[in-house]
Amino acid sequence: MTLRVARYAVAPRRDVAVPRMRIAILADLHACAPLVNEARVKRIVDQVQGLEADMICLLGDYVGHSWGMRPLTPPEVVPHLARLTAPLGVHAIMGNHDWKDDPVARRGRAAETFWHRALTAVGLPPLSNVARVLEAGGVPFTLAGLESQRAYGRRIGGADVEAALQGCDPGLFTILLAHEPDAFADLPDHVDLTLSGHTHGGQIRFAGRPWMVPSRFGVRYAYGHLSEGTRQLVVSSGIGTSGPPIRLFCPPELTVAEVG
Repeated sequence: MTLRVARYAVAPRRDVAVPRMRIAILADLHACAPLVNEARVKRIVDQVQGLEADMICLLGDYVGHSWGMRPLTPPEVVPHLARLTAPLGVHAIMGNHDWKDDPVARRGRAAETFWHRALTAVGLPPLSNVARVLEAGGVPFTLAGLESQRAYGRRIGGADVEAALQGCDPGLFTILLAHEPDAFADLPDHVDLTLSGHTHGGQIRFAGRPWMVPSRFGVRYAYGHLSEGTRQLVVSSGIGTSGPPIRLFCPPELTVAEVG
């Protein structure tokens, strides 16, 4: 089954040089059998590659913990993600379920999990509170990534916005990858675009209202393309599920942000 693709046009809201590019977003794979088994992971990766994006962003929660499902292991998931290629690279961050899958690392508040190490081993080292400068069409831009805000528990995270943006040039167009969209509320004005997942768009919707949104802001950042001042946020509904293995009126999706 081919996933729907949600597409958003992102026009700059600051007077900075803007890199024109297409970003493919894969969020909340939540790989667990039989719902998102290895064969489906392979098909999803093939569809992402077929979007012909300039850059691919993987927004965490590679593993799933839905009721009655078996979480897939890194060897069942990561080699498929490693097949992804894009001219401006494939960039990953981590989600709370990736930490949940490694209880030893979570309890000890370690710097990484075995999912971090598996991704690094195939050339996809997660952006954990760090930034890098890339270039698209001769225009430099900043790409930063946050660690999960729920890495060690619902109220204990590893995200450090100050560390992630340390030394970043505010004169460059800046993109931030943040698994949980709650980070968006307190970002500085020079973070032009934030890409997030985590909410599943509510996962279950009635009368257009999302019913399952793990956010301290309620439904404020549940889904879609939002803006506050000069800053913009795109929240993907992602692929999988958490808790009940169902989606109602909120289908899984891949997301594309067209910047420029």
